[in-house]
Amino acid sequence: MIRLFIYILLTLVTGLLATLFLAREPGYLLISFGGASFETSLFALFVAIIALLILLRLVLLILDWINPMRLVYAGRSWSQARAEKRERNAPPPEEELRAALEQELSEQAEANGEVALTPAQLRKLWKKRTRKLTTDDALICVYADALANIDALPEALKTLEKSLEGQWSDVLIRKYSLLGLRSDDKMAVQQLQKAEAWLVSREQDPVLLLALGRLSLRNQLWGKARDYLERSLQTRPDYEVFAELARLLQNLKEPERSARYLQGPTGLISHDLPDFPQPGKV
Repeated sequence: MIRLFIYILLTLVTGLLATLFLAREPGYLLISFGGASFETSLFALFVAIIALLILLRLVLLILDWINPMRLVYAGRSWSQARAEKRERNAPPPEEELRAALEQELSEQAEANGEVALTPAQLRKLWKKRTRKLTTDDALICVYADALANIDALPEALKTLEKSLEGQWSDVLIRKYSLLGLRSDDKMAVQQLQKAEAWLVSREQDPVLLLALGRLSLRNQLWGKARDYLERSLQTRPDYEVFAELARLLQNLKEPERSARYLQGPTGLISHDLPDFPQPGKV
C-alpha cells in the first residue's frame, strides 16, 4: 500500500509539471487513416496517455493486492504462526510432566526433613500435577514414600488403600507391606486386617500372600507369617519368597521344615531382604 501511494504521488506531480508546461504550448496533432481522421492537441494527448498509464498501473496493483494465491499464502503463514505459538505455549508432553513430578516427589522422599514440604503442600503438589497425568503405580509409590517421610504415614497408607481398591496392583500391595516397617504397632495391626480383607476375593494372589507374610512378621505373628509365605510359594515359586521363608525358618530353628531346595537360590538375594522382625531377634 505504501508503494502504491508513492507511485500515485509521483505520477500526479509529474503530470502537474507536464500540464503546466504544455498549457503554454498545447501544440497540434492530426492522425489520418483511410477515410478517418483524428485530431487533438499535444496537451490533451499527453494527459490522456498519462491517465491511461495511471489507470493501467492501478489495475495491475489492485490485481496483485487481491491475488487469490497471495491470500492463500497469507492464510497459510497466519495458520503456521498460530500453530507455532500453540506449540510454544503447549504444556510439556505427559512423559515430561511425569518425570518432573517423580523428580520432585523423589527429592521430597529423600529430603530427611531438610527441604521437606508440609503434608498440605505435598498434597497440593500432587493434585495440581496429576490433573494432567494418568497416575501410575510408580508415581503413587513415590508419593506414598514422600508422605511417609514427613510423618504422614496414615495418609500414605490411605492413598495406597484407595488406589488398590480402585485397581489392584502388585506394585502397590508390595509398597503397602514395606511401609509396615514404618508403622507403629496399632497401624501394623490395621494394615494386616485390611490386607486379610482383600484376601477374601484374592485367595490365590502370590504377591498379596507375600505381603501378608511380611505384615504378619511386622506383628510378630511367626506362625501366621510362615503359613502365608508357604501359601505364596505353593501358588507361584519366587526367589524373594524363598528367601523370606528360609530366613524365617532359620530363625524359628525348625531345620526339619527348612527344606534343602530353599538353601540354594536364596543366598543370591537374602542380603537384600527388608528388615522385618524375626523370631529370637525382637
